[in-house]
Amino acid sequence: MGEDLYIQKLLDSQFLDILLKLVIIYGVSVFFSILAKRFKQPAVLGYIIGGIVLGLFLGARTQITFFTDLFGGFTIDGKTRVIYDLAQIGVILLLFLAGLGTNFKLLKENISKSSLVAILGVIFTISLTMGALFLISCDFKASLAMGIVLASTSISITVGTLKEMGMLHKLTSIVITGAAIIDDIIGLILITILGIFMNPKFDGLNMEFYFILLKIIGLFAVIGIIGFIVIKMNVKIEGHNFYKKYGEQLMMGVIAFCFVLAFMSQYLGVSVIIGAYFAGLMLSMTKLKSSIERHLTGIAELFFGPIFFMSIGLTLDLTNVTSVVLTGLIIAIVTVAGKVLGCGLGAKISGFDYRLSKKIGFGMVPRGEVSFISASLAAGMGLLNDSHLSIAVICIILTSILTPTLLKKVYIKK
Repeated sequence: MGEDLYIQKLLDSQFLDILLKLVIIYGVSVFFSILAKRFKQPAVLGYIIGGIVLGLFLGARTQITFFTDLFGGFTIDGKTRVIYDLAQIGVILLLFLAGLGTNFKLLKENISKSSLVAILGVIFTISLTMGALFLISCDFKASLAMGIVLASTSISITVGTLKEMGMLHKLTSIVITGAAIIDDIIGLILITILGIFMNPKFDGLNMEFYFILLKIIGLFAVIGIIGFIVIKMNVKIEGHNFYKKYGEQLMMGVIAFCFVLAFMSQYLGVSVIIGAYFAGLMLSMTKLKSSIERHLTGIAELFFGPIFFMSIGLTLDLTNVTSVVLTGLIIAIVTVAGKVLGCGLGAKISGFDYRLSKKIGFGMVPRGEVSFISASLAAGMGLLNDSHLSIAVICIILTSILTPTLLKKVYIKK
């Protein structure tokens, strides 16, 4: 009797609703990823477009209500708690695997190149975006905030595409990854600082400002200490059969380790992807690397990955977007130019030739999760309104769709 009650409670309407949404998301993912491959495009692009199409017909804010009415008001929203949470786990695991697949020695050797690429990309993007939006709206505060919001690169889109193409180990990919991590950090710091300075109650640099900077510095100090401990532990147990004897337990510990650093990053005011990436980077220098890739790649790319990339398309609010679509298109073009020119110039100054600089520039084009986070922070601070958020969404969606195709062209073309 007790077991029957448990099963009845488990299969309540809310659970079945989530289950049905996942069935539809995976079904659409399969169809559009096959379609993408038929047209020789990365599956990531198929997932994103699939999310947009799904949102168009079954999205929570769709204007085409025939299907939602037919299914009794059933909708799929990328902001639904469960879908959103699964998508965030997808981001964490994808960035963890990106860190795991990074050649630390090459990253360390090229950190100055990544920094220059990131800094020039941020400067060009903020300047061009701010200038274009100010000419359209004459709102200095919103223009500056939008420039900062759209200065961050979505490393997950680029990583997903490059990994699928087998290009993640290339020097250009390592520079892109490093630069994307750096410009994400710069973007989050700048939007926080802007919010403090633009606050009507601002009366000079106060303890809150210094506390934020202290938390960010503290995060990287802790990451450095943990990294040192992980490498030392690896050296100590490398000659033992510990890895083989407790393989499954180690994998569970690895996942927990990734989530702990992601949690720590978010808690200290930096994106979860920073902690996840550095967790993978630390473990890339251990004997566990190949085993982790073998166990987690399938889970991340087949279960969580499609949900994340589909959710990007599902979050497009077509009801608000239509009124600012022209402005969104203009700003999207400007933000692409800012990254291609700024990051490309940074790569060229760093010693890359024109062809490789172009690859790096295009690899830095997509916006995504960090821009969403920055836009939400800016809106909460009163720097952006709903129209500005719609413009940011248009830019994020368009650059996310455009990047896989651009990367495929510049990396395959000799």
